Amino acid sequence: MKNQIKYSFAGFCMGVAELIPGISGATVAVIFKIYPNLMTILSNLRVKNLTLDLRSLSQTFQFNVSLPLIISMIIAVILCSKGINYLMINFEELFLTSLGLIMVVLSIYIINFFKEAIEEKKLIAFLLLGVGIGFSLQEINMGSGNTSMIYLFISGILAFSFFLIPGISGSAMLVVLGVYGPIIQAISILDFSLLTPFALGCMVSLLLLPKLVLSIYSSHALRLMHIFSGLILSSGISLL
Repeated sequence: MKNQIKYSFAGFCMGVAELIPGISGATVAVIFKIYPNLMTILSNLRVKNLTLDLRSLSQTFQFNVSLPLIISMIIAVILCSKGINYLMINFEELFLTSLGLIMVVLSIYIINFFKEAIEEKKLIAFLLLGVGIGFSLQEINMGSGNTSMIYLFISGILAFSFFLIPGISGSAMLVVLGVYGPIIQAISILDFSLLTPFALGCMVSLLLLPKLVLSIYSSHALRLMHIFSGLILSSGISLL
């Protein structure tokens, strides 16, 4: 029950985070210390693992924690999309500045999990690499505003890819791609003409990326987490 509550709360926070440019849902997973297990669950999304045996499915996909996480994420997106849209329209500067401060604090909090950096100084280089990558990504500005089905499909792939990577959020990538406003509005009014191609793109990313991320994480956890911390730090600074 304790894990179910933890994953439910994490899922709700992840759902809210993905609605806000600058905060990644994966960042929340790192903070709640569920990121490696989340990648394990997602990497099992393969045809060979699909079966009518509910017990087998439950074990493979850890339904005891994954279902509370998914349900709470969906609830957060539905309940909070209008509120966040209101804050972005009426209090954008104050809202984003507050988020930036939170992100900077969180990046320091995450680094404190890994005291090995004090002894292994080269880990600092990976932190700086993450900061550099983060700022480089934020300099890209396509600003297309294109809402064609193909463009929304590609946007879904890119946005969900960054959902799986702590630091730069999927919402921030939607801003870069110029479709953040249309997607948030589509979610708030359930406009499936825009949401369907976007969701299909997200599904493609979901099927392809988690196994790769998990493979890298299992071999280079400390280095990867310092890169993630740098990404989070750069996101926070960019919002200030």
